[in-house]
Amino acid sequence: MTALNPSDAARRLGVSAKALRLYEQRGLVTPMRTAAGWRVYGPGEMSRLREIVALRALGLSLGEVARVLDGDAAVLDAALAAHQSTLEGGLDRVRRVRAELAAGRAPVVRDLALLTKAHAISVAFDLPWPWGGEPFELVDIRPLTHIVGPLGSGKTRLAMRLAETLPDAVFIGLDRPPLDAGHLQAMFAAHSGKILVIDLLEQGLDQAAQETVIAWLRRRAPDAKPIFFLTRSTAILDLEAVGPHEAILFCPANHSVPTLVAPYPGAPGYEAVASCLASPEVRARTEGVIAWRGAKPSA
Repeated sequence: MTALNPSDAARRLGVSAKALRLYEQRGLVTPMRTAAGWRVYGPGEMSRLREIVALRALGLSLGEVARVLDGDAAVLDAALAAHQSTLEGGLDRVRRVRAELAAGRAPVVRDLALLTKAHAISVAFDLPWPWGGEPFELVDIRPLTHIVGPLGSGKTRLAMRLAETLPDAVFIGLDRPPLDAGHLQAMFAAHSGKILVIDLLEQGLDQAAQETVIAWLRRRAPDAKPIFFLTRSTAILDLEAVGPHEAILFCPANHSVPTLVAPYPGAPGYEAVASCLASPEVRARTEGVIAWRGAKPSA
């Protein structure tokens, strides 16, 4: 195989050229260079990239991909266990549908939809104050959605409206114990089958606990019930570690409509999201700070 330019290499791999540049920035692959300095990918680089793409498809973050490529078998084993759980869940659904057919009963549309897509969940509503009632919609909701925005951006009100509008959703406020992995597991058990919308996931947790919590959440099966959570911590939302089953929902300071932001430098809204995040040490110093923007206007 001759060396491929980034566009052709990306096309063969089914990813974007921007993804190849990100893999290079993270040290996962080093393309060759032509005499003129252009990047090209030979057989060795393409083989490496196929490994990276396959690992990303399993839900691994870029940091976890790097560890697997360096020989960390434990990370890969955990990802495969989660993938196995997802596949077994799909097989169970197929068996149930076939049993319904064998018994002469037609499966409902929802059961058929679950065979082909883990999530067919969407939501639409008019945005609450401090917005002006603009229509808002989220489609194909991911298992994990980070809600980010500066103080006073309305992100808590957005989260509460999501919990009000989504079917079988529960809003978890700050009147709770710190949500370490143990408390989260208990909460999922207490709200079995519910979509959780959590205010400031990092509240009361040190950096190690925050890293453990987000790692535990990422280990959940891709077909698990979605979870939304507000965060302003780089330990929870490491922009370089966001996986394919996650989304970032950004609430701008000027109260324009919230938008989904891709976790890549140069993507619209990326720099604004990054500016809202801080290290756990900084977040601890500002914990409990509230921005007041005046009273809600009367109806």
